[in-house]
Amino acid sequence: MIPKELGKPLTPPCQSSCIRFSPEGVLFAAGYDGSVLRWDVSAKEPKPLPAVKLHNGWATALAFHPKKPLAISADSHGALIAWDRTAEKPTPVWSRPKAHDGWLRAMAIHDGSVMTLGRDGTVRSWNLDDGKPIRELSLGVDLFSLAVAPDGKSFVVGDLFGTIHVLDSINWKSLRKHEVKELYLLDRIQDVGGVRSVVFKPDGQSLFVAGSVPKTGGFVQGFPLVVELDGTGKRLSQWKGATDNEGFIHELLWLDEGFLAGVTSGQPGQGRLFVWKPGDAKPLFESTKLPNCHSLARHGKLLAHSATNANSSGNGKVKGKDGDYPANTSPIQLWELPKA
Repeated sequence: MIPKELGKPLTPPCQSSCIRFSPEGVLFAAGYDGSVLRWDVSAKEPKPLPAVKLHNGWATALAFHPKKPLAISADSHGALIAWDRTAEKPTPVWSRPKAHDGWLRAMAIHDGSVMTLGRDGTVRSWNLDDGKPIRELSLGVDLFSLAVAPDGKSFVVGDLFGTIHVLDSINWKSLRKHEVKELYLLDRIQDVGGVRSVVFKPDGQSLFVAGSVPKTGGFVQGFPLVVELDGTGKRLSQWKGATDNEGFIHELLWLDEGFLAGVTSGQPGQGRLFVWKPGDAKPLFESTKLPNCHSLARHGKLLAHSATNANSSGNGKVKGKDGDYPANTSPIQLWELPKA
């Protein structure tokens, strides 16, 4: 399972936090300038499509209606907006300006609803067609990650303290909790860590939990860690990075062929894309060509991962006569996955 690099990275005009493929195969990126960027990647040379600017805060998360041409995007102010993903200049079909109090971090589609969570410690669900609120649950702690089980009967939420909450998807009652305590550190007065990504194995028999084993607060110093848990919380396999410069695993993606892809980011210029087979002592494949990696997306045999440019703002270099620092951007590399 060694992906093949496809051409040069895409060069968005701004930094992004999340990339996703729509069901049609269009690549979307949630931009820090409040826009959602789009590319048609069906041809040999990817073609930029008109950007969509509907958010005032950083665009932070993306999801897609499975039956209608709607994209659902979220931002750092807690807004949630649905819009026609096929339109050149879309306007909101529905919006929830205060879906969450502050940063909306993750979304998942389930049974005619979009589930959301964020820094306010609350999980909510909304009707996909009209945005009407359906249900909410306060867990009272900073929340990072969300995944629905393959059978749809339960979902999991990952929090700051390394706890994975397993909840019934009908009435949202707690079924159990799992702990991966290494993913959290109290360093002096700073909380560091969190369950940054949760991914189910397609058969639903295990769950992959990822983040970092923090070394210190202040700087992003820690060892990337992914742990496979069974339904009782027993550890089946795990992989821990070799150095504390790589920081967090920000996102995991199951590749269907028995492998996981992941991206890491920590100290400036560090981080990578990796492909790991659960149970192996180390990844089968790693690429450090783009450091500071933070998001993954897949459509068929096409894989994409996004990063942050190595020469980012604050590195002491200036451009132009006005002395401005170079702007951060998020190059996106496309890959072809091998045939099964």
